[in-house]
Amino acid sequence: MKTSFVTLLHQELLSLSPEVCQNVCEAVTPKRVVPDTKETHINTIDNSLPFANEDTPSVLIADTHNPPPSSLIIQDPYEQYLSSLQPREHPDHNRLTVAKELHALQSVLMLVDNQETAKSIIDPSSQIIAMSEAVCHDLGIIYDPSIHLNMQSANGEIDLSLGLARNVPCRLSDITLYLQIHVIRSPTYDILLGRPFDVLTESVVKNFANKEQTITIHDPNSGCQATIPTISRGLPQHQVPPNHRLQPDERNLDFHKSRI
Repeated sequence: MKTSFVTLLHQELLSLSPEVCQNVCEAVTPKRVVPDTKETHINTIDNSLPFANEDTPSVLIADTHNPPPSSLIIQDPYEQYLSSLQPREHPDHNRLTVAKELHALQSVLMLVDNQETAKSIIDPSSQIIAMSEAVCHDLGIIYDPSIHLNMQSANGEIDLSLGLARNVPCRLSDITLYLQIHVIRSPTYDILLGRPFDVLTESVVKNFANKEQTITIHDPNSGCQATIPTISRGLPQHQVPPNHRLQPDERNLDFHKSRI
């Protein structure tokens, strides 16, 4: 009884003490650490600013979804670039210029924001994931109008994007992804799935002699795979009426008023 130590196997120790077994289990179980991101809250009006009064417009903070734990969240490369800037450093809008017009590409049917299935074009050459303003407005998806990037059309004209919609839940087969989607004015598509989508899902595209095409995506959380047949691109299903097209400042002001 006075022996200073007793030799036990790990198996024997864990079987004798449930508390030790639980602590060891928690210590060795891998955990997913979610990176810190700049999150905002739903339609918050910040009246604490020194210039906020009845004669000045209120500052609105864009809405974001709150994905459940261990969800797939695709980060946007342009937003990551903005977050890497120093406090007084201004972004270089010429740093990232992406194509606005597309050619003969295939698309997949994707459930967007748990509301509607939309044709989503697969374009590995694009550096971003994009959505037309018509889809954004029809589905009521809120975006941050302070994040812009250059959109270059086929004739070389440069336009600014409208903003960035964060953590939009999109479902393909049984796989749900949370995408960072740039909102684009009057593109020739509804949704464009660029390289951030391909990297996360480790997508594999297979083409056949009869012009058919399939895409296989991988769920890095569950390990599940899904092979999805693609369809022809077709025309956009959502379009903004010409008389509803506003200038960027007017569009953002009208959007903010509707949310107030």
